[in-house]
Amino acid sequence: MELKSMLTNSVVGFAVVALLAFFMPGQLRGADEIKLGLLSTGGDHWPIWVAIDQGYFKEQKLDLREFQTNSIAKAIQALSANSTDILYPTNTQGSITAMIKNAPIKIVAGNFTKAIYDLITGPKYKKVEDLKGTTFGVINLTSGSTALLQKIMSAHGLKYPGDYDLLTVGGTPQRYAAVKKGAVSGAMVTIPTSYQAKEEGLNVVASIATYLPEYQFTVIAGHARWMESHRDVTVRYLMAMIRAMRFMNDPKNKEATIKAMLNHFKISPKYASLAYKEVMEDLRPIRNDAASSIKGIETVINLEVERKALEKPYPPAMFIDDSYRQEALKRLGG
Repeated sequence: MELKSMLTNSVVGFAVVALLAFFMPGQLRGADEIKLGLLSTGGDHWPIWVAIDQGYFKEQKLDLREFQTNSIAKAIQALSANSTDILYPTNTQGSITAMIKNAPIKIVAGNFTKAIYDLITGPKYKKVEDLKGTTFGVINLTSGSTALLQKIMSAHGLKYPGDYDLLTVGGTPQRYAAVKKGAVSGAMVTIPTSYQAKEEGLNVVASIATYLPEYQFTVIAGHARWMESHRDVTVRYLMAMIRAMRFMNDPKNKEATIKAMLNHFKISPKYASLAYKEVMEDLRPIRNDAASSIKGIETVINLEVERKALEKPYPPAMFIDDSYRQEALKRLGG
């Protein structure tokens, strides 16, 4: 009799758990892990800082395991090998170049639809033309930021190679340090690092947004096969990111948005406030639907064709799988 009662209780217990799992799956399910690749810290990380601080990943039962590198090539290689699952923010140019070479990667959403790079220089350089015959610090010779530097220089009649040299030094923090030490004449750095550079006696001689008003600066990309087998996880990740982007675009969240930068980026409150004004009020590069800018991707592709990194202007749609973003929007109610 006692054994029968135990068995009955067990069956009832399992049934209750099954019903709870059916009606409250999010509360019982453990957090799903995402191996997230991160490039060198810069202003375009802002949405993920907001998502973390606002608890959007926790709400989606996601556990982010971050793997950071200052090398775009290493980040793309890690994603291609599925050592990471999602890369954010990823350089649009680097992702497209990898996909042309058959890397199993797809762009699933946009991030910043305008580049937020400034060209900083040593104190003695007052304008772009002064930089002829000097050496710039870059993350590598083929990266998107290097292409943007070359765009600025060519607009002023300076060509590479010939009129200036490039030296690989690393991401934004390393490039900034190299200019400050005088190891290189100038470098492209993201907002808000350029504000700090100016206050410390360096010059800001150009802003890329002036030269390229339509440019898909960074995107969210993932390993294609991993996303296919983890569709729900991918969609929930995008739901968290979209909520963060919408949060940032709402002026009533200004203080919390600035605080997110201060919590995750070693920068003074003054610089964070300047970044908010330029990025969120003036440039406005973040879309509420997290869609990539087709015109912006076309600009990226055309730049790569100009410098012979791509053989022809491929259609942007071939690099995008928009189904995950569309599902995320649907679950969020549009």
